[in-house]
Amino acid sequence: MRGAILLGVDGGGTRCRVRARYADGTPIGEASGGTANIFAGVDAALANIIAVSSAALEVGGLSASDLALSHAGLGLAGANVSSFAADLAARPMPFASYALETDAVVACRGAHGGDDGAIAILGTGSAYVLRRGSAFTLLGGWGIAVSDQGSGADLGRSALSFALLALDGVVEETALCHNILSQFDRDPGALAEFARDALPRDFGRFAPLVWERFDAGDAIALRIVGQGVASVEPMLRRLMQLGAPAIALLGGLAARYRPLFPADIQGHIVSPVGDAMDGALDLAATLLPAGASA
Repeated sequence: MRGAILLGVDGGGTRCRVRARYADGTPIGEASGGTANIFAGVDAALANIIAVSSAALEVGGLSASDLALSHAGLGLAGANVSSFAADLAARPMPFASYALETDAVVACRGAHGGDDGAIAILGTGSAYVLRRGSAFTLLGGWGIAVSDQGSGADLGRSALSFALLALDGVVEETALCHNILSQFDRDPGALAEFARDALPRDFGRFAPLVWERFDAGDAIALRIVGQGVASVEPMLRRLMQLGAPAIALLGGLAARYRPLFPADIQGHIVSPVGDAMDGALDLAATLLPAGASA
């Protein structure tokens, strides 16, 4: 065996991804699975983390028993809420050791390769992180109920709201509204029942339809995306105000949003040099004894 094993866990609201490598840099394998958002459920998140980590090891010919030899960098959605982080810490872990940060912080670690910079995560949720030296400043990312403006979940939820307004005759029933209402047999009760129990990823599944109709010039889709841009832009300006030398846009909506920002913001946007799993591996490497290979 090539020394200690490092696991880089990127646990977002939609899926959990794990990259495994030895401490000397030799790759082992990667795997992905269900959500690891501890905000949405600690036990389910931990079960997915363990399952996907085991799968990543198995790609390289190892097994779940080797989790006990692994040092895990956990970048998890919801870890910025102290009560959820404490709840996770109270659970038995199969790893030799682990360190916990939010998925946004490990994404920032990876995006700038250890250098100073900022990120905007624009996916199922939204969050913003600035790194200056060893200090990380987090903005947003508090969940769909009170935060995550401009995210896929936010766009999807807005689309459902406008569909109900269209059913009431308050706004025009555009193609976007019609498409959504058709999925619920035009029954507002069915839509409300869905929304009552919906997770961010459930709202987020309507985001691609919003963008599709945005491209077609749908009036409601234009309005929803415009609200998204109006929510994200001030967050990017705040990162710039705090001294971000560069901002990497991450997440499934990054490419869609990027051309909609003003020129001065465009000038601060850069491509990421690594991903959140790279950042989580960087976190995992901090667990190694002094002098060990990383």
